[in-house]
Amino acid sequence: MTSKQAQKAIKILTQYERLANKYGLRLSDDKIKELNTLRDNGLIKISNLPAKLRNEFPGEFSEMNLNEIRAYQE
Repeated sequence: MTSKQAQKAIKILTQYERLANKYGLRLSDDKIKELNTLRDNGLIKISNLPAKLRNEFPGEFSEMNLNEIRAYQE
């Protein structure tokens, strides 16, 4: 697991709204609120995001939440 892969994982978990727009994915307002709460608490995982974004996600971090990935990177 490289630091670069960790950075990519963090970017996907924190910038999902921008990435969803880039790929033409529609996220409901309720889903965005749910994801924002998870992100703000550091508990968001790739399994919470649309499948299209999972394709880009480094597999070695697939079971980790945002806090765990950030701790790994330090």
